[in-house]
Amino acid sequence: MPRILQAMPNKNYSLVAGRSGVTGKIALFLALVAGFASCRQPEAPEYYGFQDPQISRAGALTNVSATIKLYNPNPYDLKLLHADVDVMLNGKAAGHSVLDSTILIPRKDTFYVPVSMQVNLQSIFANALQVFLEKQVNISLDGHVRVRRGALTFRRPFHYDGKQDLNSLLSGGSGF
Repeated sequence: MPRILQAMPNKNYSLVAGRSGVTGKIALFLALVAGFASCRQPEAPEYYGFQDPQISRAGALTNVSATIKLYNPNPYDLKLLHADVDVMLNGKAAGHSVLDSTILIPRKDTFYVPVSMQVNLQSIFANALQVFLEKQVNISLDGHVRVRRGALTFRRPFHYDGKQDLNSLLSGGSGF
């Protein structure tokens, strides 16, 4: 009988340790689920327009640069690591832009991204009559952005379709 009494405290002890081990595993599992739930992919930035368009020519190449205004709808700060965007004017390919600079993006706020690209003048001249008659151009932006939140990096698609008034551009105004 004394042997059984000595074994009982050990069994009770091991059962308590087993319960805390299970409780620890459940707590770890719940923490991981909460962590993954809070790390959902960020929403894509919203395009608000552009400002300061500049056109320069170097030989046969035409470079267009501007500052694009975007809005971060996410409730947390991000870092823009890379952007790869195709630009279409009135449905025709006009150029391609790549950004490889890190830009800090504040939460629930606007931010500005400098963009520069070489433009296909043939597509612009093909649309010239239509553009000058309508006094506006349809701009389409399609591409991907790579953003970082903490230690996690996400790749998000980016798309925008809209009309841009030419009078505001030609008068030196902004697209905002």
